[in-house]
Amino acid sequence: MHSLTANSTNAVAVPANAAQAANAVPSINLGALNAPTAVKVAVEQKPEVEYTSVLSLEGATTEDTAIVAKSKDEYVVAFKSSAEKTARATLEMCRVVYEASRSLDGFQFGRFCKDIGFNDYSSTIRKYISIGKLYPRFIAYADQLPSSWTNIYLITQIPAEHFEEMVKAGQSLASLKGQRLSNLLKETSDVKRVDAKLTYDKKNVGYVFGKMMFTKTPDDTDVRAIQKALNEVSARLPVKFVIAQALQDVIEKRKEQRYNDSKRFYKRGELRPDMWDLGVEANAVYQTPDEVKEASEQRFEEAA
Repeated sequence: MHSLTANSTNAVAVPANAAQAANAVPSINLGALNAPTAVKVAVEQKPEVEYTSVLSLEGATTEDTAIVAKSKDEYVVAFKSSAEKTARATLEMCRVVYEASRSLDGFQFGRFCKDIGFNDYSSTIRKYISIGKLYPRFIAYADQLPSSWTNIYLITQIPAEHFEEMVKAGQSLASLKGQRLSNLLKETSDVKRVDAKLTYDKKNVGYVFGKMMFTKTPDDTDVRAIQKALNEVSARLPVKFVIAQALQDVIEKRKEQRYNDSKRFYKRGELRPDMWDLGVEANAVYQTPDEVKEASEQRFEEAA
């Protein structure tokens, strides 16, 4: 048996004798003592950095609701008509460049190219001239040519015999694409020199001989690791690696947003250069003085 104190509000069970006291388990009413049933520890969560971009013109433009609907066949006819007009306009434009290259001297032709927005030594002008040279042959088949001038140029590079066979068979030249076109271009490609098929990058002063691809979705850390590895290769071989400017712009924008968020939210250690991992090479020569470490640790403790 247990006896209870007179005050039932803060009731605590008390053993009636010594024997019971030896085996009794104290029972406390936590609700009556106003004690919390559980202790919750608040854990500070680092806010996730949100990368945002300015709304593009396309994204800011609403869909056009004033379109007059047509049938599928009408759309096909309209598209082909526009493509033919584009092909004819391309042929006529390239013919002008070709005739100018044949009629003007070198200086005047260079001025002509400047006036139309190109350099006389650019690959675009060279391709315009190639298309313009074939104007008399192509103009009769303008309705069968692709609308893009770059695709028309590729047709100028296929074997002459294959072009004649397609014309005789009534096959559309616009259908010449993909692997079939690639195989035809290989037949006429120049194999005398290795650099004949390499694009020369005047800005970076070198021949473009390959491309690098990510096999997984990359992040800032991946890009930095790749840059360090490529710098090592460049130091040992006569090659130069150029990161795409679009990727550099994205990384720079993300870095700027991450830096601004660090100033706003992170108060502990995020902006401590003495604790940054600068890489094996940099860490090998960068020695943080002991007094700087101690001062930094003291500031870190005060901030906490």
